[in-house]
Amino acid sequence: MNQQNPNPDAGNFKGEMFLYSEPQLLNARDHGELGINPSRQPYEFAKSAKFAPIAAAEIVSAQRHYPIVFSGPKQPTPLAILSILDSDNLFVDDNGEWAPGIYIPAYLRCHPFAVATRSDDQFSVVIDRAAPCVAENADQPFFDGNKELTAPIQARVDYCANYHAYLKATTSLGDKLSELDLLNGQQANFDVDGSGETQSSKTYIAVDVERFGKIDAETLHSLHADGSLSAIYAHLFSLDNWNNLLERYKRRKAGG
Repeated sequence: MNQQNPNPDAGNFKGEMFLYSEPQLLNARDHGELGINPSRQPYEFAKSAKFAPIAAAEIVSAQRHYPIVFSGPKQPTPLAILSILDSDNLFVDDNGEWAPGIYIPAYLRCHPFAVATRSDDQFSVVIDRAAPCVAENADQPFFDGNKELTAPIQARVDYCANYHAYLKATTSLGDKLSELDLLNGQQANFDVDGSGETQSSKTYIAVDVERFGKIDAETLHSLHADGSLSAIYAHLFSLDNWNNLLERYKRRKAGG
């Protein structure tokens, strides 16, 4: 795992992060008086999210609840779909709470923290400065009197670092799917009013079952050996969840 640096020069970081309104490199100079207050609306920041990126290691867990698709045929990233049609995130309620019993993607659990890889084989800690839970005189300060991360903050940073470490395998899975030309555009059809007719549809990128079925035994063995095969099967199983999303959508529309 890369080494962390919680006190970089904040001016060295430029970029955007999905669902992070104001990402900044965490450092004692700029954030020494800040910390985290436990949020009463922990997932309010993701209320409008249509999807969440997931690591390859999460696919088996996430496939029980979400359709898992890929961002595209080139450099594909696994995505857990959280919304259909005109809805916001169907798994976050009006109180900013995630639906009970539903797997929460690790990317979302990291917020408002994240890590950014540096060119010197280290990673730096990122904070979403605009997150409502980030405040002065907070219950959990970022830094102690020695300008070191406090224990609760260090635990959260370690969680983010562990998630980040899984992304190498995630990239490897995407590369394999791309190299084997297993991904193509597919379509989910939605009977919104129960008439038996399709009123809406969604195009997405997924593994083509016919192409997958033609893979030779040696390649299958290789995919099994590196763990990719279980992720592929879990992804394919997850596509049954389009119907579950539709039912969740209908209940929300009905006020349930």
